[in-house]
Amino acid sequence: MAHGPVQGAWPQPPGRAELSHLLVACPVTGDDGCMTQDLPPRTADISRHLQDLRSGTYEGARQWAQRVAVFRRAVSLLDPVVRRILDETNTVFLRGGGTVHLHAGDDRDGGAFAHWELSWPQQRDTAARTGRVEPIQVIAVFGRGNTHPHLRGAVAGMWPCQVIDDADAERQEPILRAIVESELHQRIFQGTWRVIPAFNDQGTP
Repeated sequence: MAHGPVQGAWPQPPGRAELSHLLVACPVTGDDGCMTQDLPPRTADISRHLQDLRSGTYEGARQWAQRVAVFRRAVSLLDPVVRRILDETNTVFLRGGGTVHLHAGDDRDGGAFAHWELSWPQQRDTAARTGRVEPIQVIAVFGRGNTHPHLRGAVAGMWPCQVIDDADAERQEPILRAIVESELHQRIFQGTWRVIPAFNDQGTP
């Protein structure tokens, strides 16, 4: 899925010095009370999320159409990262029998979304306790009344979606892996261990 360049100049993400001032407390400090080691993981994401809320913008974009354009570019940047994780999950747990699909567009309330789904034959055919077993899902959602979008799964979330370049997208990998693991676990709950081909192939004890 390709999108054109976003018009306008977006502010650069805050640097280390700027982020340090946003921390209320720090477990690792020097004699002057300042941080002496690397900032906690994803400090930039939370800080930029807070800046959005304070300014009423999403990565510098104020109008809804501009914010959606930033979001759609974020989806494009996230796509290879999400697919890499889902492909690994497919190989390890599903014996390569799964298929990844991306569904993106506008919801009925005027918001924007992107759903990555990993489905496989056992998932589609297994009768779950609450109906059928859903695909493994990674979701980026931008509700019409929200300042900015979030990352989540069907059963887990929400995390900030502060993505304007490749480095931002790659930094989401730990969060995306946590979402996929949570989704995989939920599908096992819905369909029992038999829904996972790699484990089912080992035979029933």
